[in-house]
This record gives sequence, structure tokens and C-alpha cells, in this order.
Amino acid sequence: MPRILVSGYYGFDNLGDDTVLYGIMSSIRKRQPDAEIIVLSNQPDRTEALFGIKAVNRWNFAVIIRELLKCDMLVMGGGSLLQDVTGGRSIFYYLGICKLAQFIGKPIVFYGQGIGPITKPFSENLIRRVVNQVNLITVRDEKSRQDLLQYGVTKPEIYVTADPAFAIDPEMFSKDAGAKLLKEFGVKTRYLGGFKKVAGIAIRNWPSNETYYRVLAENADALVRDGWQVVFIPMQYPGDVGASQRVLSHMKERAVLLNRQFSFRDIANIIANTDLIIGMRLHSLILAAHCGVPFVSLSYDPKIDRFVQRVGYDYEIDSVVSVTYDSLRARILDCIENLEHYQVMMRPHVEALRQEAETSGELAVGLLGKRKNQPQRA
Repeated sequence: MPRILVSGYYGFDNLGDDTVLYGIMSSIRKRQPDAEIIVLSNQPDRTEALFGIKAVNRWNFAVIIRELLKCDMLVMGGGSLLQDVTGGRSIFYYLGICKLAQFIGKPIVFYGQGIGPITKPFSENLIRRVVNQVNLITVRDEKSRQDLLQYGVTKPEIYVTADPAFAIDPEMFSKDAGAKLLKEFGVKTRYLGGFKKVAGIAIRNWPSNETYYRVLAENADALVRDGWQVVFIPMQYPGDVGASQRVLSHMKERAVLLNRQFSFRDIANIIANTDLIIGMRLHSLILAAHCGVPFVSLSYDPKIDRFVQRVGYDYEIDSVVSVTYDSLRARILDCIENLEHYQVMMRPHVEALRQEAETSGELAVGLLGKRKNQPQRA
């Protein structure tokens, strides 16, 4: 039974990262059903309860070393782990774990990574020194591959695949369960016979003046006046609740805030019941695309722009620092007037992303098999 240790931003109640973890698990177990997966987590008990796997404290380096010694492979699991815009600690932490694994002699997989932004030459140097010594690299978009090459990563070969969330079987999403959750908050979806469409808004805090929040509030008010139900969806609890409340404080019409902690499955089920998503959180857009729900994006990070392009949207994306009422309203109206067009347009791109996401699991399990079949030292 192979043991796979997974490191990432887990146990922080970030539903995007939870979705990534489930995608990694799904893809690996599809090919290696007996794999034992252990996760480094900020809340091991919660991670174990959510995923039914073993989790250990990501801050206890004695425990990390013990798990590295026992594992057959380290997976650096998805998301934007190699970035320094939120501070240099992220780079030090994740590359530090890689160095420990390299010292112990364990194979390392960078799995469906999104790279950057990197702002410091020191960070680039660390990436070059450490990542050139890993065994397998898959990234979720071409620009991430180009970034690694720019930082001096020349080996191993870098495969462009997709965000691991796309490896989740969409059959696991339940519109019935999501509709019932929304009904608890007074939102009656068309799935349950409601006559109003549902617009979901998934945003995060952003260090700016109130303009961004007012622009969102004015557009949300316009949607309500147009006959839509507006629902604020927290992808990270409770942080996103605060951002949503700031928008609500500027609104004149009624909207609903899902002010409760949900699992990533709950949020996927809820998004499946929406007719439109306005998203700043990357995985609100990914789950929307996965469920065939058209979206309007707000970009605060290059990863948003990269994903939007991969799924077939070709318009200029509104930035959170420069968005205006008119620009966002125009995007929303275009999406509303062409909902079916965007659903059809996304479909082949999403199917391609599903297949590419599975490639990461195939390559990782293939590496595990190669290591197993290597002759052992006497």
C-alpha cells in the first residue's frame, strides 16, 4: 500500500483549496485505489472529518519528518503555493518541506500548481535551487510553465495540465441538496419551482477604498431590481463573510448572505443551483464552469485571468482595483443576455480541462510505479 504525503494550504477553511485536495485524492485513487493519503493540515481533526483520510499538524516539523520518512511520495498539492505577494513565509515553508524530502530521498511531485506572482529575486533563486531537483512538475496553465522557465527551472519536464478540481466527478454535485440549503436561507431556486433566477457573488476582502464594495453593491441592487435573487457565497469562512457584509452595507435592495460554515461539497451544490456567478474567488469560477454556470470574473491576481482565458472567455477582464459600475454592469448584462451561448461556449473547454486534470494523477501514479519497480540497493 503506497503512502502519499500531501502538502498544501489545507485546514484553513478555504473551500477552494479543499476542492483542490479532493480533486487530487479522486484522481490518484482512480488509478491507485489502495493509496494511503496523509495530509499536512492546519486543523488535522477537521480535515480528517471532511475527507476521511489521515491528517497531521502542518506546523510540527518533528511530525512532518516522521511522515516523510514513512511516505513513498510527497505531493505539493495544487493551488498557488509558490508566491510571495502575501509575504515570504509561503515560499520558505513549502520549499523547506521539499528540501526535507530531498534530503531524506523521497520523490516529489508538484501537482497542478499555479505559479506566482513572484516579486522578489530571492524567491526566484529559492525556486530555481529547489524545484530543479523535484521529480515531476505539472502546472495548471501555460503561463505558470513560462514563469518557472523564467525563474530558471529547466528540469524535470514541465507538463501543462489543469486545476485538480476539474478531476472531481461532476456527478457528485447534488442540485437537490444545494436547492435545499438555499431554501433554508429563503432562496427558492428554479430547481424547486422558483420563478426568479439566482446570481451568486463570491468575493474576498481587498485592501482598497470603499469603491470596489460600492460598485458591487450598485450592481447587486441592479440585479435585484431586474428580478434576480442575489446570494453572497463565502468561499473562506469567516473572512469572506466580512467582505460580503461590506457590500451589503451599501446595498438598498434585499440580498442573502450564506453566513454559515459550509463544506466544499455544500458550496459546489449551491453553485450548481445558480444561474450566474460573479466571482473574485478562483474556485467559485472553477466550480461554476464545472457545473455549466456562466460567470463574470473580478480579477485580483493573474490566476483569475489565466483561468478565464482557459475556459474560453475572450473579453477584457475587470480588475478589482479599476472596476467601475458601468464596466461591471456591461459584463453582467452581456452574460445575462447570452447565458446559453456561454454555457455552450464553455462546454468543450471544460471537458478538455477535465481530461488534462486527470493527466496529473496519471503522471503522479506513474512515477510511483517507476519508483516501486526500481531495483533496491543491496
